[in-house]
Amino acid sequence: MALEEVYRRPDDYELETQAREIGDLPFWTGLLQRERPARVLEIGCGCGRLTLPLARLGAAQGFSVTGLEIESAMLRRAEEHARDEAAPTRQALQLAQGDARGLDGALHQLHRLAGAEDSAAFDVILMPYGVAHHFTTPDEQLSVWRGARRWLRAGGLLAVDVTAPDLERLLAGRDAPTPRRLDLEVSCGGRTLRRTVATRYDAATQQETLAYDYHVSEVDGAVRDYRSQFTMRVYFPRELALLFGATGFGMERLLGSYRGEPYRARSPLLLALGRAV
Repeated sequence: MALEEVYRRPDDYELETQAREIGDLPFWTGLLQRERPARVLEIGCGCGRLTLPLARLGAAQGFSVTGLEIESAMLRRAEEHARDEAAPTRQALQLAQGDARGLDGALHQLHRLAGAEDSAAFDVILMPYGVAHHFTTPDEQLSVWRGARRWLRAGGLLAVDVTAPDLERLLAGRDAPTPRRLDLEVSCGGRTLRRTVATRYDAATQQETLAYDYHVSEVDGAVRDYRSQFTMRVYFPRELALLFGATGFGMERLLGSYRGEPYRARSPLLLALGRAV
């Protein structure tokens, strides 16, 4: 799993995510309020955009949150943000570096450092905001889902959030890369980020490659240009259901938006919720 260049630049990553108004936090807080967990794992916690608010909720309602992130620059930024939190939130939070494809190794190491027992399974595991798109082959997907099952208690919840397939967009890039277009432009605090994208879809592997070009103007007038290429797995609804079923889960719900509506043909998202059996 190649890491995109923008993940090594948390200032840019946070600027673009702030601009996108993702709107997923109420969905995740509502889910945890209903589940009443003791321990929560977030896979791919990034800079802590969701992790820290969920840890605040955990401090208030009596559960802990562990954030796992593969990219060291993103994890360092999450740790910086965590230092600004109140003591109860910091106590409810653990942050660790690790690859979800090798979940056993990452979590065994975390437990050794914390002096905790490996048998302390999680009640909820989250893969929010497209994290699962990074697992591009069947072997990687099976490794991640099976690892999640091993670390969930029986009856625990695995929640996976990916973008629903847009067949028009995918077909536009099937035979050749699409023309480059402006994808995002945002200014904040004297910094400006401009992002363009061209896409290509390989139907044989269900992989879409998004070649993002960044143009960033800093407060001091400095300008940076770089490419950050993301090759993502495109998931289809029945494929997700089979993946859950093959790795020890029963599919509970398939939603199409953060408002909790059932998945339909034109839903923008695939939110899959499965119970460990």
